[in-house]
Amino acid sequence: MPVTECSIDSIVTLIKTVQPGLQDVQITSEQSVVDDLGLDSLDLLQLSRRISRELGLDFDLDSWNADAESHHRSVGSIVDQVSAAGV
Repeated sequence: MPVTECSIDSIVTLIKTVQPGLQDVQITSEQSVVDDLGLDSLDLLQLSRRISRELGLDFDLDSWNADAESHHRSVGSIVDQVSAAGV
């Protein structure tokens, strides 16, 4: 499923809520939330909870982490998983 700007915008907004220091940073789908944006494991847990709460679905952080070698924890990979869950 293609990544849409609306989905990217929603995820970027949630990332910036979890990590306020990124407010002035332009975030793209290719960036790694860990390597490029500096989110740690607690930030990722908070992000997954915010996705679940604000988008109304369960974001399976464990499953997403299990595939990290293939998607390098990119913003786009989060969008793809959320899109696959029906958002």
